Amino acid sequence: MVRVRVRQFALAAMLVVAATVTLGACGKPQLGGKCSAGQGACTDPKSGLYCGSDGTYKAMTCNGEHGCTAQNSKVVCDNDIAAVGDGCDTPNDGACTADHKNLLQCKSEKFVLIDTCKGPGACKIAGDMLNCDNDIADLGDPCSNKGNFACTSDKGTALRCDDGKYSPIQSCRGPKACAIVHPKPKVTDIDCDFSVANENDPCAFPGNESCSSDKSKMFTCKGNKYTDATPCPGPNGCTVKVTAKSSKVTCDTGAPAPDPNAKPNKHHKGH
Repeated sequence: MVRVRVRQFALAAMLVVAATVTLGACGKPQLGGKCSAGQGACTDPKSGLYCGSDGTYKAMTCNGEHGCTAQNSKVVCDNDIAAVGDGCDTPNDGACTADHKNLLQCKSEKFVLIDTCKGPGACKIAGDMLNCDNDIADLGDPCSNKGNFACTSDKGTALRCDDGKYSPIQSCRGPKACAIVHPKPKVTDIDCDFSVANENDPCAFPGNESCSSDKSKMFTCKGNKYTDATPCPGPNGCTVKVTAKSSKVTCDTGAPAPDPNAKPNKHHKGH
């Protein structure tokens, strides 16, 4: 097959929880000061304090639309927008970075990067949910959805999420490259044209054949790499015939076509 489609979860959704704490009592709360679980305070419209697990006040940013507000005896910090390393008091809470290109998650009272959101939908807040469009990613980008697939930014490679980062699984150097398609609502597939490859490109299908870009060689997928280069010196070179259901790679191993620019040999008569 020249084009492969595999199921992908293109949008990673995460619950957003606004941090809600009780107003600190007995004096003005200060960073590093003693506190009881659940206490907090606003220090300015976009910043607040919360009581950390060690019983001291820690800083948190409130860069979401509603900032930091005091409501009766409660302090509400809208931290839908945050940066890596910002403080947070709700485990697994989610946030987008200010440029909407990354998804963060609250772990051990700090926001950490768990996904890039380089697809056209970026990282967006919809009510109580965050949507991260990870249709597009790059080699080594962090990811949290094991087995998820993405296309590289240059559309030349299909990636898969393994061990918390994206790794290459299939080169897509053919004219249709790597694309994300939606064959029906709520279903996202990855479409990879691997009719063209370079030697040692990654590949996912043992025995699959592909042509070099100059059509002079045919490669075979072995050990997850295109190897075993077969020369195709004949006039047709290496070609790929694609039908609706399959494709066929043909390597012309015949004699090369005569060079039309070659000068004829001259024969000299003896004296």
